[in-house]
Amino acid sequence: MKLAALSEQFYSLVSPDIPNEWDVEEVMEPFIETNDKVCEVILEHIPVIWPVSHSLCYDFLRQAPEALKHLSLEQLPHWVGVALDIYENDGLRTAQRFMQDGVENHLSRLKGSGGLALASVEKRLLPYIRGIARDELQIVPARETYTDTSTLYAPEEINLFHNNEQNFLLYKLIFTYQWGYIACGSFLARAPEGFPLFSNREDSLWLRAFLDSFTNPPLARDIYHLLESIRVKIFLHKELPGLMRAVSKLPFPLDLPLPMKNKANLFFASIQQGLTGDKTDLYTLLQPHLTPSECQRFLHGEATPQDSARLVPRLYSTLHNKDQDYIPFPPLPFQGRLKLRSVETARKVQKEKMGEQFVDLMAAHFLTLSQEKLKNILKDEERDSGGSGLAESDVSMIMDSEFAQTADQDKAAPLLVTINNEELEFPPELESFTRKFLDEFGQLPTRFITSAAGKAGEGMLRGDVGGQEEGEQQSTGTVVYDEWDYRRQGYRKNWCSLQLKELPQVHSPFIRNTLDKYHGLTLRLRHQFEMMRSQERFVKRQREGDDIDFDALVESLSDTQAGLPSSDRLFIRLKQDERDIAVLFLVDMSNSTSGWVNTALKESLVLMSEAMEVLGDRYGIYGFSGMRRSRCELFHVKHLTESYGERVKERISSIGPSEYTRMGPPIRHATRLLQEVDAKVRLIITLTDGKPEDYDDYKGDYAIEDTRHALLEAKVAGIHPFCITIDHQAHDYMEHMYGPANYIFVDNVRKLPLRMPEIYRTLTS
Repeated sequence: MKLAALSEQFYSLVSPDIPNEWDVEEVMEPFIETNDKVCEVILEHIPVIWPVSHSLCYDFLRQAPEALKHLSLEQLPHWVGVALDIYENDGLRTAQRFMQDGVENHLSRLKGSGGLALASVEKRLLPYIRGIARDELQIVPARETYTDTSTLYAPEEINLFHNNEQNFLLYKLIFTYQWGYIACGSFLARAPEGFPLFSNREDSLWLRAFLDSFTNPPLARDIYHLLESIRVKIFLHKELPGLMRAVSKLPFPLDLPLPMKNKANLFFASIQQGLTGDKTDLYTLLQPHLTPSECQRFLHGEATPQDSARLVPRLYSTLHNKDQDYIPFPPLPFQGRLKLRSVETARKVQKEKMGEQFVDLMAAHFLTLSQEKLKNILKDEERDSGGSGLAESDVSMIMDSEFAQTADQDKAAPLLVTINNEELEFPPELESFTRKFLDEFGQLPTRFITSAAGKAGEGMLRGDVGGQEEGEQQSTGTVVYDEWDYRRQGYRKNWCSLQLKELPQVHSPFIRNTLDKYHGLTLRLRHQFEMMRSQERFVKRQREGDDIDFDALVESLSDTQAGLPSSDRLFIRLKQDERDIAVLFLVDMSNSTSGWVNTALKESLVLMSEAMEVLGDRYGIYGFSGMRRSRCELFHVKHLTESYGERVKERISSIGPSEYTRMGPPIRHATRLLQEVDAKVRLIITLTDGKPEDYDDYKGDYAIEDTRHALLEAKVAGIHPFCITIDHQAHDYMEHMYGPANYIFVDNVRKLPLRMPEIYRTLTS
């Protein structure tokens, strides 16, 4: 009877999927004799794992009884979370091996509570790491230590040592070591001479393809990572000798839980001992595996990532045992993991960002050329006839690595590009930026040059030729974001693809009709917002001013009578504070906004824009919609620095209902945009008609919790989120997502254009 009940409960948890009946009974049979409380806790994890991988869910149920011999019920969620992270980064087989053999290894990293929380020391560590890196790196809590080259991830709590000063020093070493991998180029190793390229895709990471080419990729990855850890250790001893002397006194535990019967485990264990010791120890430990010259190169800081890559095949052939599964070896706390998928994703984002900067610089350079030369470059006659203009085949570049990496930049050969037989030499600023790009990515895609040419062409012929058909949405790039999964209390890494799109410019009478409809209100709003442009306040105790500060005068006379020196700060001055506000409006473009809702949203944006132009606050407008995690969409209407002209008005006119409402990715992108803005007050104001929801499992508590976490991320970044909603059920979930004072319900959609400027004035006064 209990088996039938357990199976029935399994079916209810994975509905609407209908798994094979025999499979379900097989995995549930061991739980017949299990305590009901334990069964309940185990079954709670099925909805967490099943949507990610059915196979892994079955493995979890098979391994859970054995795992609970070592784990407490409280430790089980963390164990499941680590398994899911491993699955998403290293695949099903590695996650299965972790579940089968990794319980004791996992336990060795769980040392209870009461340690040092990352949140309590982040404000001390962030300026430190940004100072030595000279880059705006981010610090984020995670289950494991690693970096994707733009963000440093570390456990949210460290309790390895009883002394929190030592735990703080370990945090410092963790972030320094992760930066060391970035500084030493560990992730971006290009193919050594004679090695296969594996892929011709410009965005693929050669190192990842290289390590994946081995029959046992985790072993190859750990070998490369260990060799790079040696390079980073030597690098940090040269760059930060004081820190390395301090951390050499940390009593790292070296009791390793894995069986030492296999050669790979013995190799990693011995070299790790060298990473916590000095150079002499490391030399002795490396000697059996490397030639004397190779040892010298590594220990003198002369080795490169290519040297590490060359050694991987030799060490792999020595350590690989095809008759015995390799369990990924636990790294030292400061080593972390090598997560090349995350690096590849961050690298793509950085490449596109730098590419956009290059396009702007190159387009500006094009526009400094003579009109005749620019016409020759841009194939003006083809563009006039409706052709696409410059093609990638028209571009040839002399900008390979031998030019980009010349040591003496003053004597380096100039960077040249030939377009349609017209040779261009880069000006100093563009050349410097291009060399930086080449040093980072190896080559400059010709598409950036053709994009710059197109942008220059728009600047030269603005208004003559439209490069986009009316009604057509143009994609401008893709970024990826994590998504919060409340069921596993962790992020699904790089889970959502957010496509950045340009709304088409639609010629319509909508703007004119709106201004006519609200003519009196528009004039009144302009007057009200003009009065808000600066704020006046009295500043007391000034040496000069507009009036006498009687409180200060009485106090000064009292001091004189008491024999104390009197103050000369006896005046009040009227001071005007200029507003310093940046706001992004996120507009819901889901299909539920059709009809009056869409009209009211657009009318509200028109009235707000007319008033904001008088006020002078920086503001941007974006629409959002999409379907599934692979196609979230953010539509550009107005950038923060863009003027409110005809183009913006035409984009507002083209706002229309699209698909679903996945709110997490657009909020995270808006947060990223505002983090780059220096303003006293930064706001994200969302206009929506309903709760977050998408076509897939992004609905209910899952969608609400992800949106809530995206809003919390904004608040942590110093950005204030606010929501204006017309959903009659808003009170059921809005307070949980935004907080009690951070949203407002407008009960009649037709009132929205009237209420929205009033709401904004209240928010920013």
